Amino acid sequence: MSHNDRCEIPDDWYGQAFGALYPIIYAHRTVEAAGPEAAFAAQCLELRPGSRLLDLGCGNGRHLVHLRRETPNVAGLDFSAELLGMARELLGREASLVRGDMRRVPFGGGFDAVTNFFTSFGYFKTNGEDLAVLREVARVLIPGGRFFMDYLNAGRVEKTLVPESNREYKGYAIRERRWIDPDRRRVNKTTEAWLGGRPAGRWHESVRLYAEPDLRGMLEQAGLSVRAVFGSYRGEPAGDEQPRVIVVGEKR
Repeated sequence: MSHNDRCEIPDDWYGQAFGALYPIIYAHRTVEAAGPEAAFAAQCLELRPGSRLLDLGCGNGRHLVHLRRETPNVAGLDFSAELLGMARELLGREASLVRGDMRRVPFGGGFDAVTNFFTSFGYFKTNGEDLAVLREVARVLIPGGRFFMDYLNAGRVEKTLVPESNREYKGYAIRERRWIDPDRRRVNKTTEAWLGGRPAGRWHESVRLYAEPDLRGMLEQAGLSVRAVFGSYRGEPAGDEQPRVIVVGEKR
């Protein structure tokens, strides 16, 4: 991808990125695929039938469907009205689903556990804003409450990033272009979709690349203690070749 193809990504890209076409673009992120991930999280969090859980960045609710079987006291927060609408269909009208900004979580607290799946972190322009998210996680947790955070492995992303890919799904032609901005330490992506040869949408994503020690330091700064770090949902230890950095810990 040439430098000229690299567009300037707006700071509030997340306002447009998670719309009605999200299930087409991320078709592999299904309710079924979320089952083993939710089970691993529930195990790490030691969820019990009475636990109060918040899924931060819950999207279309695909993890909450499974987590609700562990405890009925679940809530979901997301910024996307479209994805929350899908979550409402999936979970039913009685589900506690709230539209809001994770920098200012609109819950008073009292949660035993907070989950954050599929790199729903590192979205904002400054480190301070990302730290604000972690401070909100700490604020809404009870003392000793646990958190589960599934984030990308920054080192592996830098080594294995595919600059461009093209595919088709349900009649949509999808092109994704990816690049790393070394100055801002971010991985960026522009996605374009066409249906029947006509443009169906164009949107952007941008996530800050936090190395594991930096992430750990921010969590500690926010009042959260790290208890374990895994490299995959199979519970393997974190490492350079592992796909994820899954951090489990608790509020001090």
